[in-house]
This record gives sequence, C-alpha cells and structure tokens, in this order.
Amino acid sequence: MQEIPLVVSQKRLTVAAHDWLAETLFDGAFAVDATVGNGYDTLFLANRVGPNGFVLGFDIQKPALAGAHELLRFAGQANRVKLVHECHSRIGSYLDKNVHGAMFNLGYLPRGSHSLVTRAETTVSALQSILTRLNRGGRITVLAYRGHQGGPEEYARLREFLLSLSMAEYTVDELVGISDLPESPRLFRIQKKSNSEI
Repeated sequence: MQEIPLVVSQKRLTVAAHDWLAETLFDGAFAVDATVGNGYDTLFLANRVGPNGFVLGFDIQKPALAGAHELLRFAGQANRVKLVHECHSRIGSYLDKNVHGAMFNLGYLPRGSHSLVTRAETTVSALQSILTRLNRGGRITVLAYRGHQGGPEEYARLREFLLSLSMAEYTVDELVGISDLPESPRLFRIQKKSNSEI
C-alpha cells in the first residue's frame, strides 16, 4: 500500500508553501487561490505570475474578498486578479485554461467566525477540479489545520483522497513543523509529473 512521505520542514509551513510554489510560477502563469481569506496568498500569487499572468481567487465570505481587494489594490496588483464570491467547490465552472499553481489554506478566516470553516467535501471537490486542469509540472499546496472543530476530519478525508491519486502521474508529500502536535497544521504538496517523468 502506498504512503505519503512525511517531511519535517525547518520553515513555517506558510513560508514553505510559498517557496515551493514560487519555483513553478512565472510571468504569464495562471494560478488559483481556492481560499482567499485575508488575501496574503492571493497577493503572493499575483506577484509571482507577473504582469502577463492572472490569478483567480475564491471565497464564500464577502468581507474576506473586500479586504483582499483592498490589499491587492494597495499593492498595485488588483488588475491581475479576479475575486469570486463563491464556494471553492464551484472552481471547475471558472477554469477555462490550464493551471500552473494553486493554493488552499483551510480552516476559518483569521479574525472571522470560527463557525464558518472549509469542509472536506467541498475541499476535495475543488481539488479534483484543479487537478483535471493542472499543467504538467504544475503544483498545488494545501495547508490543513487540525486544531478546530471539523479540522481533523477534513485533514483525514483530504489525506485519504490524496492517497487515491496515481503516483505514476503525481508526486505528493506532507510537511510537518519541527514541533508537530496532534492539533498542528500539516502542508500537503502535490505536483503533476512532467512528460519526461511519466
């Protein structure tokens, strides 16, 4: 039975996610932020795809999108991003070209209601949609939080789904922090192998 390799990260998992995705994004790339939240990942993606690239961002909370739009506008990157007020399970309806990179930051909106959280069924659905449009060599990061209600279940379902992926077509690993506790977040990194690797 296949397993997902566990890697100890010396960096904060958010930094590790950015650094890993930065390697595959370029001026002209198309990226997706499946969970916009406060907009910091969206801004990172907008910077990486350059003036010729584009970012599609999703969130079900209007205040999150409003805050993210202000952040992007202040940074001069709003013209590279389309923010969509929609559940990320609907991402497939908006993808009309291949994706070079995508990010998921699960759980609840920081400083928002802890009762509004991502759920396993919508997260897996969104991930499936992006995987069908992921470029060869394209990368996805999923930061899963296990310390809130519903978090451990979402993490377990996500891990189960990733184990079902073809390891001939994808590489998957799981990053943990130096002090990994049962409630600590975990970072999944998924890459579609290039033609030369298949």
